Parts: sequence; C-alpha cells; structure tokens
Amino acid sequence: MAKEKKYKIIIAAGGTGGHVFPAIALAKKFKSDGHQVVIIATGNDLEKKIFSQDEIDVIYFESRFKDVSQFRKYISLLTPPKMDLIKYVRDFNPNLVLGMGGYASLDVCKSASYIFDHEDSDDHFMMQNKITPFIAIQEQNSKAGRANKYIAMWRARAVIEGFPDAFDWKTRFFQTSNDDLIFLGNPVRNEILNVSRKVRSYNEYSKNPRILVLGGSQGARPINFAIPEAIKKLSSEMNIEVVHQTGELDYQDIYQIYKENKSSADIFPFIKDMAEAYEWADLVIGRSGAMTVSELSAIGLPSILIPYPHAMDNHQLFNARFLEEKNATIVIDEKRLNPEHLAEIINKIISKDGILKEMAESAFDQTFVNATENITQFCYKMIEKTPLITSIIES
Repeated sequence: MAKEKKYKIIIAAGGTGGHVFPAIALAKKFKSDGHQVVIIATGNDLEKKIFSQDEIDVIYFESRFKDVSQFRKYISLLTPPKMDLIKYVRDFNPNLVLGMGGYASLDVCKSASYIFDHEDSDDHFMMQNKITPFIAIQEQNSKAGRANKYIAMWRARAVIEGFPDAFDWKTRFFQTSNDDLIFLGNPVRNEILNVSRKVRSYNEYSKNPRILVLGGSQGARPINFAIPEAIKKLSSEMNIEVVHQTGELDYQDIYQIYKENKSSADIFPFIKDMAEAYEWADLVIGRSGAMTVSELSAIGLPSILIPYPHAMDNHQLFNARFLEEKNATIVIDEKRLNPEHLAEIINKIISKDGILKEMAESAFDQTFVNATENITQFCYKMIEKTPLITSIIES
C-alpha cells in the first residue's frame, strides 16, 4: 500500500548531528519508497556540511529559538511561526510532518497545524475547517527533550521513541491511543549497518588490541586529555593500537602529548569514515549521545562511555544506562575520569578472555538494525488513519 501511494513528506531536523543523521536515514528510505521528501533545517554550518554529502532536498529556515533567552523562547511558543515557514509548509501540502526533536523542528511542526488564508490578508489567520497533515515526532534520547515534550502534548498525533520510556506518563496521557506512542529505536545510517565485525577474544589476537576514541563531540575535552596518559600507563603491559578523534580544538595539543609520550596513535580532528573505524575497533571510548549508543547497539560494540554531565536533563547518562543495564558498557562519571582509573578499566576489559565477546553480544540489539524500516512503515500506517479535522483561530 505504502509504495503504491505517493506521499509528500516533510522531515524537520537540525541543530546537531544527533538530529540530522537519523533524519537523513529516514529521508533516504522514504525517497527510495517513491515518496517526495524534503528536510527543513536551520542552516547552520554543521547541517550544510552534513547535508552536502547526500542527494536530499533540503531547505533552510532560521529558528526563532536559537540563541535567545528562556523568556523569548516561552513567548515564541505562544505565537505563530514566521509567515514564510507557514507558507512553505502550506504550499508543499505534506501528508506527513515528522519532527526529529530540538528547537529546529518545533516551528515546523507548529506550522503544519496552522491554516494561512492568503486571499484575506498577509498577516491574519482565519478560522476554517481543513484536513491537516499527520504530525509525528521521533525522540532520539532516553529522556525526551523539551521541544518534543511540547509537540507531543499539543501538536503530534504519534510519538516514536528511540529508547524505551523516553516520555513520561503525561505525554502518554495526551496520546489518543496506546498505538500512538511506540518504541522503535533510532534510525542508523546504512553504511554503519553494513559494518562487518568479528569479535576477537583476547587469546586470539593476531594484532594488538584496538581502541577507538570518539573525543570530537561536544564538551569532550576531558576525554581527549585523559586518553593519552591512560594509554601511556597501559603501554608498559601491552601494545595497544589507538585511533583518536579529537575535534579541531584539541587536535594539536593531543597530537603533541602522544608525541611526547612516544605512544603510537592515529590522530584525526574528525573521522570521515565512521563505518571503517567501527569495523576496525575492538573497544570504543566516548560520550553517550543517542546516535553513538544506537550505532554501538546496531553493530554490537563494547564500550566505555563517559556521559556529558551538562546535557539537558542529564539525558546522556540515561542513554548510557541503556547499554550498562545489559552489561554492554562500563560508564564512568566525568568527576571520576582520570588516566589511572581509565587505564584500570581498559585493562580489565581487554586483558581477560571472553569479556569483549560478552559485551559485544550484550550490546547488539536488532531493534536498531530494523529501526529505519519500522519507523517508515509506522509512518505510512499513521498517514492512512482517519483524517483529523481541525478548527484554528490565530491572529
């Protein structure tokens, strides 16, 4: 049914890679199924860099919520989105508007529920009956963000969770049926899903243990500086291969530390081919952003995760716990992060036969392998639900 009908779909995503990458995975799937898809983003440099790598229709509208006070954000919630955005959504006439979270998608989802009467006035909303697009949201983190909570309660007719129980009872209360809020995992890029991994037990090493460090994310400086010293301490006991992503800011400093320590490591500001890096690695060390945890789950990779302590509602800690509860990772509080403690944990994981294999098997979760397919099929089913008739008054 879904492939016979041609839908028009808007995906609202922007701000960070954690919102953009799953949006791209879904856009590619919708497009391959024959539907017309456009992503609406905010136009920051990161977004443009990521989107330029794929043949996807993208249009940019600056977010009203970016770099403004909490008071301004609150006022923006109570007022209509900008006219040009509402006009674009109206003219595109989508069957589905799918918000991927963050303030970048909030106004897009709001625009889908406004009716603009261009024959009357350029700045006036008229009350009328109209079949609105189906509005859905997909939350990537283990604790739903504030923008998604708002959309879930007041705008969305369906809510898709990237991790179980991301939304509390209040959001569930506002959904019209139990089928409208569902855990389907986070969409993972095809190149990551195609990674072919062989878990190597310690006594089977034909080469040295391989550690992939993902220190290029937000606020990862403590990880960047702890790793080289931890590797130095371990080098007296074993030979370790390291690939370290530092980010642009710390690259020169970390490069110099490795050089002074006479430690062998491949150091990059950013790793372009993450699939290749994952396939190479035996153990991953980094933050616990939603997409990192999802990718580790889709591949089945052991990890040491250090949640970013300043993330909204401490959501990175809850993301990490998803793997920790399955014994697939060891979580370190950043307050306890130091080279000695990190070296001790690394040694514990890689020096004992069978631990890496057990962690890898615990990490693997088929939900994330199937997430893109299941989310798109869920969206098709939602589009075909009985249309919602609304009456709207705004001025």
